[in-house]
Amino acid sequence: MGIVGHGSDKFDNYTRPIAFQIIRDILSGQDVTGFTSGRSPVGGIDIWSEQIADEMGIRKEVFPAKQNTWDAEYGFKQRNLDIAKTSDVLYIILVRNYPLGYSGRTWFKDGKPFCYHCEKHNVPSDHVKSGACWTAWEAKDLEKEVYWYII
Repeated sequence: MGIVGHGSDKFDNYTRPIAFQIIRDILSGQDVTGFTSGRSPVGGIDIWSEQIADEMGIRKEVFPAKQNTWDAEYGFKQRNLDIAKTSDVLYIILVRNYPLGYSGRTWFKDGKPFCYHCEKHNVPSDHVKSGACWTAWEAKDLEKEVYWYII
């Protein structure tokens, strides 16, 4: 299974503990034999999932990008493709809104955060944009099971 989602900067004191509980619930499933992660350089879901997997003694396969850009030699795009390909089931953990004081890049449509990856697939966006959604749609194209958790 794979677990991907937002970086730590998208979570606040309310959404962070919920994300941790979702990760624990996923990794506590009966059929968990191992999981994949992308080891995001900005922390968040990838790193938290790795830490919890370590605590639980779950085997992991990590695909860190060698270059922190999208289309580089083994950048984020290739890393995300590897996660999609190696995961039988992919879980995406995202936030609905930007945290107060968030100063990074934002995407809004009609005054609400949106994910252009989901809208590209004609799915109404109800969360902040994430490369995790790009990974999810790639996994769906490979006929993998994909589940979104929106906090």
